[in-house]
Order: sequence, then C-alpha cells, then structure tokens
Amino acid sequence: MKNILLLTISFFLLSSSCKKNKPTNPVDQLPPETQTGANTFGCLINGEVFKPGGGAQLTGGSLSCNYQFLNGGYYFRLSGVKGSGNNQTAVGLFTDSLKIRENLILSLDSASKGSIYGSYFGLGSSQQDWSYRTRKPIYTGELLIKKLDSINQIVSGTFWFDGVNGGGQKVEIREGRFDVRYTK
Repeated sequence: MKNILLLTISFFLLSSSCKKNKPTNPVDQLPPETQTGANTFGCLINGEVFKPGGGAQLTGGSLSCNYQFLNGGYYFRLSGVKGSGNNQTAVGLFTDSLKIRENLILSLDSASKGSIYGSYFGLGSSQQDWSYRTRKPIYTGELLIKKLDSINQIVSGTFWFDGVNGGGQKVEIREGRFDVRYTK
C-alpha cells in the first residue's frame, strides 16, 4: 500500500513539473527582417502565418521578383506562392509605371498606371481562382523599401495591406517582410 501511495505522489509531482507548451506568437514564425538578398518572404494573413513553399528559405518557383524598365515605366513585381497544383495561394505586390527607391514608403492603391497595389489570390483551375486586392480609399496599405541595391539586384522591405474581393469580403495582410534578389 505504501508503494502505491508513493508511486501516485511521484506521478503527480512529475506531471505537474512538466512544462506546458506555450503558444507561439505567429510573428516569431516569420522570417527575420534582413537586407542581404536571403530570398525570404513572409506575412500574416488574418493572423495566420504565410511563408511561400512552407519554409523560411525559398527555392524554386515559390518566390519571384522582377524590377525592370519597360515601355517607358518601371515595373516591380514581387510574389510568394504557397502550395502546388490546384491548391495554391499567393501574396503579391505590383507596380505599374512607378519607380521605387530606398527609404520610400508607398501607399498601396488600386491597380492603375502610376500606382502600386497588393493582392492575395488563389491559383488553380478557373473554378477555384479568387482574388483580394487593395482598393482605395478603404482597402489600402503600405510598402516600405528598406534596401534597393541595383548592383547586386537586392530589394528588401516591409508591407501590410487590407484587400477586398468581388463579394466585399475583407482580408488583412500584416507584418509582411521580404529580402529578395530580383531579375531585370
């Protein structure tokens, strides 16, 4: 009887001393803010972590960035894609005839000439495609270019935006950060 009592007390003492898993802050799961061309991208979508390809370091087609001068205007296109096949989601920032530079805060607008906009969209079969975009004056955001190195083709910065779909549903993109090498 003494042994059973001793085992029971030992069990309760050991189980009460076990550490409980502390909930992780979603922001802590995003890639760090760097300016080295580390090819990282991440943000929170309605509070949930979004990282292309499911990891902090990216390879392949899950991250793409272009910054080039075409037809008399500068075009910046940055997108991160998560998933594959008919189950893909993407977050992107796009300019139309707008030059970017370091330490510049750009207000995200609608998709129009001379502006920049943010988008959260699904890719797949045409029945499954969907899109949320910034649309001023209510659904907007900001992009801050922290580094633009035209020699090494590195661009890094932070962003946030609110988007809306055709049905009026809203999405919140927060704590966005990227550090990528771009192509011309």
